[in-house]
Amino acid sequence: MTIYYFSDIDWRQTLNFDESKLKNIFSQIADGSNTRDLILSNYFLHRNSWSGGIAYTRDWLTPKQFITYRGRWKFTQKFEIPNDIPGSFKLIRLQFGIKCLKYPLCQIDRYGWKLTYSSFIDHVAFLFAHELHHFRRYHLGFHDREGENMANKWAIARLQKLNFKVEGIKLTQRKKKKKSSRFFSKSIFDPYENFRSLTAGNKLLIKYDPKGHYQNQIATVMRPIRRNSKRIVVETNDGKQWRWPLEWISIVQ
Repeated sequence: MTIYYFSDIDWRQTLNFDESKLKNIFSQIADGSNTRDLILSNYFLHRNSWSGGIAYTRDWLTPKQFITYRGRWKFTQKFEIPNDIPGSFKLIRLQFGIKCLKYPLCQIDRYGWKLTYSSFIDHVAFLFAHELHHFRRYHLGFHDREGENMANKWAIARLQKLNFKVEGIKLTQRKKKKKSSRFFSKSIFDPYENFRSLTAGNKLLIKYDPKGHYQNQIATVMRPIRRNSKRIVVETNDGKQWRWPLEWISIVQ
């Protein structure tokens, strides 16, 4: 695993931390996982208030893709691409908004988890462990079909076993009141009902691709569509897998 650090302030003095301590944390968590192809890019920024992570682990990246020019991570373009970066790699980014880091810290993530970190060490450890789960799934072949919630569960269990002080609980969501059956059949219409019976191996025609790469090409269904989902997992002729919107495809008879 190759590790890089970027900051707009003296993060070592501010956090009373350094690269060697962080490397020990990352190595401890990743022990048992082959991270030879992984780059871990850490950002400690005063101008950003949020903290989080992201994993680019489905496809190989090139040095030009080390930075992003749009969206939440576009701040990465303010830092130079390292000279010693490998020609191809998988990438995990971690970002910490230094001015908002006060511990113990309790946060509710976008997936409805209440997460508590006793210290900066525990915060770093959790974000890395969560993204490492995605790397293990897509690059190493572990955790088949496990998404964000399972990544949280795995990260918490992994860290607690290593004696990190991280706690997490999935908050229960209030169930919507069921409508009377008298009105149910009238109010529900599924425009993609025909797609619900598809199985792995069925063929689909890609009617639209915003980038134009796969438009009018045949794709293969990889697994049955999830209930109420508006996307389906397909494989294109180049071997890549995508979650394609149902409105952009049609069934090949």
